[in-house]
Amino acid sequence: MVNELWLFFSVLLVFIGLVASQGLLLVVGSLVIVITLTARFWNRHAFRKVTHSRTLSQHRAFIGDSLEYTVTLVNEKILPLIWVDIQDQFPEGIDLPGAHLRGSGAELTRQHSITASLLPYQKVSWKYTLTCTARGYHRIGPVRLRTGDIFGFSAAEIRLSDVDHVLVYPRIVDLDQLVLPEEHPLGQTRGRQTMVQDTTRFLRLRDYSPTDPMKHIDWKATARRMRLQTKVFEPVVSLNVLIALNASTSEYAWQGSNRRIFERAVTAAASVASFVANEGYSFGLVSNAVASFSGRWLSVPLGASADQLSLVLEALAMAAPYVVTPLVDVLRGESSLLPPGATIVLVTGVMTDAIAEEVAEIRERGYRVLILFAGDGAPGVETPDVAVYRVGKALEAFDEHDTVLAR
Repeated sequence: MVNELWLFFSVLLVFIGLVASQGLLLVVGSLVIVITLTARFWNRHAFRKVTHSRTLSQHRAFIGDSLEYTVTLVNEKILPLIWVDIQDQFPEGIDLPGAHLRGSGAELTRQHSITASLLPYQKVSWKYTLTCTARGYHRIGPVRLRTGDIFGFSAAEIRLSDVDHVLVYPRIVDLDQLVLPEEHPLGQTRGRQTMVQDTTRFLRLRDYSPTDPMKHIDWKATARRMRLQTKVFEPVVSLNVLIALNASTSEYAWQGSNRRIFERAVTAAASVASFVANEGYSFGLVSNAVASFSGRWLSVPLGASADQLSLVLEALAMAAPYVVTPLVDVLRGESSLLPPGATIVLVTGVMTDAIAEEVAEIRERGYRVLILFAGDGAPGVETPDVAVYRVGKALEAFDEHDTVLAR
């Protein structure tokens, strides 16, 4: 509208200058017309044959990993870009030096700006290092490009809808850091042979190893064979493990979600997955947490392929602290599909009577259940004959670093 007024008054000045034979008015009016038309032409054609692209060195990473981020702008026409401003959006979970925070709460993002000028047929690239600071499915973009005419009278702007995603896996902690070695929930193993044993179920004798506990030495057999013999018992944990992650961090939905505790539970679940994968178990994941960009709960069927750990970690990276359905409903449906004797590792930040009752029912159907409690303090609800491991205290060290930012 402003340009239209300038053009109207310029034409009026030229007309008056011609009628009144006023050279100054004629020159000024003509000059303004030229400037206005030039600015309009510049803005209309500024982004023609201008291409923007961004590349990432990788699209999957762990917390703390660094990625190479490259921005390229190409001007493939004779008209230069006197100045151009490139503004790209980053989520809070991706740290980029020079980016400024915008928004608040869950909508908090980082805006990174690049200001430059491009000559005709020039290509310019900028390289930066990104740091992954939080797990999640992070979106980079969209990008906004702004430029202006040579006189600075007006500006043109375009928004490009292309986006990139970075999947940041959850933190993995050695289980020995979460519980004492002698309390290891899945046992210290030697190859694929689990060493956590039911001492009421004697299996056989074998030669003593320095890692064997002294209380398992059979002294009578040692005396007969003239060498140390140790008892071997039936394993407590089967080779089929289902990791069940509870997204609820409070007993009632109206109490909201405690993201700190939820993130602890995700870390514990990822740590268990890493352990059982290394030991050759067949394992899977189920959770009542909603997956990013989906309305369904998380579910990875049991498997022992080389890609199984990646599938589980990817699902955990996508987990958001929003509950699709009560965990008991998920467990009831998923546990019926498990092979006989499978082990369910329940990772939760809250224990309720409903969960305790469902755990008891699962045990009655012949499955083994272990509970990793990631909440503060004690669970508060008793689960008879079910081992409960309190890992919340050990995971406190990561509270200030790990936040849930699955978008």
